Amino acid sequence: MPSSSPLRPTDPRQVGPYRLTGYLGAGGQGTVYVGESPEGQVVAIKVLHARLSEEPQARERFLQEIAATRQVRQFCTARVLDADTSGDQPYVVSQYVEGISLSRLIATQGVRDPDALERLAVATVTALVAIHQAGIVHRDFKPSNVVCGPDGPRVIDFGLARALDSTVAESSEILGTPAYMAPEQFSAGVVTAASDMFSWAATMAYAASGRPPFGNDSIPALFQRILNEEPDLTGLTEPVRSLVVACLDKNPAARPTATDVLFNLLGHGVPEPARETPGQESLFPAREGAAFRAAAPSLSGPFSPPGPSSQSGPASLSGPSQASGGISLPDPGAASVTESLVGQRGGLRSRRGLLTATLGLVAAGVVATGAYFALATPAVPKVVARPTVVPGPTTPVIEPEVTRTLSPDPAYAVAYSPDGKRFATGGGNGTVQLWDAATRRVTATLDGHTKGVHAVAFSPDGKTLATGGDDGTVRLWSLPSGTGKGTLTGHTGGVGAVAFSPDGKTLASASRDRTVRLWNAETGDGTAILGGHTDWVDSVAFSPDGTTIATGSHDRTVRLWQAATGEAAAVLSGHRYWVFSVAFSPDGKTLASASADRTVRLWDVAARKERTVLAGHRGWATAVAFSPDGKTLASGGYDRKVRLWEVASGRGTGELDGPADWVYSVAFSRDGATVTGVAGDATLRVWGTR
Repeated sequence: MPSSSPLRPTDPRQVGPYRLTGYLGAGGQGTVYVGESPEGQVVAIKVLHARLSEEPQARERFLQEIAATRQVRQFCTARVLDADTSGDQPYVVSQYVEGISLSRLIATQGVRDPDALERLAVATVTALVAIHQAGIVHRDFKPSNVVCGPDGPRVIDFGLARALDSTVAESSEILGTPAYMAPEQFSAGVVTAASDMFSWAATMAYAASGRPPFGNDSIPALFQRILNEEPDLTGLTEPVRSLVVACLDKNPAARPTATDVLFNLLGHGVPEPARETPGQESLFPAREGAAFRAAAPSLSGPFSPPGPSSQSGPASLSGPSQASGGISLPDPGAASVTESLVGQRGGLRSRRGLLTATLGLVAAGVVATGAYFALATPAVPKVVARPTVVPGPTTPVIEPEVTRTLSPDPAYAVAYSPDGKRFATGGGNGTVQLWDAATRRVTATLDGHTKGVHAVAFSPDGKTLATGGDDGTVRLWSLPSGTGKGTLTGHTGGVGAVAFSPDGKTLASASRDRTVRLWNAETGDGTAILGGHTDWVDSVAFSPDGTTIATGSHDRTVRLWQAATGEAAAVLSGHRYWVFSVAFSPDGKTLASASADRTVRLWDVAARKERTVLAGHRGWATAVAFSPDGKTLASGGYDRKVRLWEVASGRGTGELDGPADWVYSVAFSRDGATVTGVAGDATLRVWGTR
């Protein structure tokens, strides 16, 4: 694990009988500390977040994590030493693992050479063999969850793991890190051992090139590339390259298991066919002749590597492996693991010595533990949701009045001008298009951004258009001419949202660099930086009276800020996953937020509390917009739907059909008669609402 930081003023000094000595980090479920046991042993202590400590579901998830960790053989896990969930501060204690993360290693020492990469591959996939054999899916395998210590690489962080037979795995909660997530994780959160193999391969590609194989920018851009494009395999050599190619297959049923990969790295092909694990399903149909291996594997399973191509290299995955030479005998713990992995299959007996030796090589260096996170915990007031869930709409489906194909690339954002005569869209190809609202025809195309445009906003007087893109810039355009007024720089990550204050004097921009910046809209000078979110900030909005700014982030929170000073006002907690979009009602009394947890939530702004949860989307809820009269809310989602809701009651009033892909952004016309949406199928659609 990374070195700890000093305890912060808000951190406890004692948890149960353990004295805390340092802060390691925080994540979705808990805060992790270094501490000492009463006997003086250095340990890692994970404490459940205060905002979750009163929630039965959070406690259940905590217990699931402890039980799951204990199922993995000790040679590849930091042993759980203690746990207590009965008090006000549930915690789990495990062995402390020394080292630095793979991501930090690559950043400071550079990419791995072929020999080092092969050793890394053997060690980490051996950990996954043991993890999967215990019936566990890691769910968040990535470079920061591989610790490189003096005794070898160790796989850590079971904070996101779920047992394959756990009912929690059937929930709608989607977990993972975007750049390393498998396609099926983006599609409604179905995650299996095959998903771990995709993430493992993406991590190996990162170790070889220093870059995630599908990039690391906005969620929509990543989603499109992971689903549709080929990975960057720079730096990969055989035998790892072909295995990475196979594991990055879009179809989870076609990927090799961890056992398949381990045997191929040993240079001895694959063992007998795998038995299927009941109850596991794939979101994708299996290729003809492909065995289904999405669940926890046995030490067997057919593996048909991809055919030869200019990208995949040789199809044969057998041959000598440098990682298997000069291997000492394993300790008794490793031998017992080997026995359990090999089982009683006669066809595997001849491989037992080889596998035992290899497991012995990595036994001390492949450790999984639930004691490492890399996010900061905010120290501002929090509001924990106590929701009233409203069922989704059951009203008739409304077909679009107009459908326009935009370009080969999708549009990510749409916004109407104050007078309602035009609207603007931001495209994945880096262009901004201006449209005539009456004819629904493009009147101008604005070029300037070098990457996809995810944010568009008109100034209150309609004379300026602000746009934000994956290139990390905010651009200002004069209207109606469309000439550029200036470029605002300062963000170190892509810009996902922009918003003008009601008086037009201030522009806010939200970024993947975890900050929101405020700018003087006339001069372009930066006036403030709002820091506090611990992950990407995807959305920003001003209240109608201009006194409050709302932001939504991948850290699962909605935050309120004082617009005049930039000071944090409140943290609204309740969403279980990324928050993509926020919007104030026209009267400023209600705030809506859309999340990857498939819900839209309505918040009472004055009371700082949640009012209603709107549950109806069957995938991520990605966008929200209020009608001009504030009576109706539109929400877009990954389920390819735009849904209408009655704000007062939370009742669903309509389902707008048509998109063939994720709905990125929605906006009402100024008279409220139509809703316009843009989607991942590179279309713009307009629906009537009356």
